[in-house]
Amino acid sequence: MPTDAKPHGIPPEILEEITQRFLPIEHLFDVMGAADSGVQGVFVRRWAEIGMHLATSFREHIDQMVATARNDD
Repeated sequence: MPTDAKPHGIPPEILEEITQRFLPIEHLFDVMGAADSGVQGVFVRRWAEIGMHLATSFREHIDQMVATARNDD
């Protein structure tokens, strides 16, 4: 493991890469949330809400890890 590893043993560059690679998943949930509210749209919108909640929670956690890693530099 690189010597510049920070909290959780993950270098900040790797955390940022994870965040960038996660963006398409966030965009998918965003698009799902904009679905027509027809019969199937209700379910899609609910799944989108769940996905957005999980994505937001994940992003907040990763952002905190990146900030902590940068502060330790």
